[in-house]
Amino acid sequence: MGVVELVGVALIGGAVWAVWQLVHYPGSWSFAFAPVHKPDREDLARPRASVSKVRGRARQEVSGAQGRLTRAEQAYEKQTELALRELERLRRTGRGAFAAELGKVSLYEHVAIFEEQEIPLAGLAVQFDAARSASTTYIYLRSPSGLAELAEFDGAEFPEEDVRRFSVRIEKAVSVEKEFLRQRAEAIREAEAGLEEARADTAAMDTARAALEEVTARHENSAELRKALAEREAAFDRWEALTGRRPS
Repeated sequence: MGVVELVGVALIGGAVWAVWQLVHYPGSWSFAFAPVHKPDREDLARPRASVSKVRGRARQEVSGAQGRLTRAEQAYEKQTELALRELERLRRTGRGAFAAELGKVSLYEHVAIFEEQEIPLAGLAVQFDAARSASTTYIYLRSPSGLAELAEFDGAEFPEEDVRRFSVRIEKAVSVEKEFLRQRAEAIREAEAGLEEARADTAAMDTARAALEEVTARHENSAELRKALAEREAAFDRWEALTGRRPS
């Protein structure tokens, strides 16, 4: 920055300060700047500063209480969100991991898929059968709702023993799914209870909110602030009597 720019900045700064001085000490140039009226300006500045100091402390304390309430609310929301996500995770199983495939039948952790149709393993009845007159084997899949599917395997491509083992594997998966569902139901009950407990645990928020209300009410009707305001009004009266202009 060159000399000209520095001079310009100084002039602007001086002009801003002069305007501020005239606004805060109204009446005339003399009352705002003359050394003879310096004690009068100080008499006005002191109670103004006291009011600002009292209000500053109040804002700081209220802000601290508001911050504690905000943190308590955020902690509450996080805890309930975590509990809700856990419950949703338990309720949403999907297909699960891929396990095996034979012909048109695919086996996953929680479902079997035959000709693009998902068949839940829960309660699924599985039956292996071999045709007497042809080298063909079958796996019957019957869901608890009564829906039945018949998967046919040509012996030239799928040996009977492979189909039989695959049938047994599906049966074992059904058994594992039964235990999984039992454990999941118990976990869901616990997660539901955990969510209710998290939603009911508002103690930290309630305490922080009560503290904020108490601090706010105390400072709104503070004896210290009333005294500072009264002293400032008295100083305004003295300045108005001296200059004919009342400060704001």
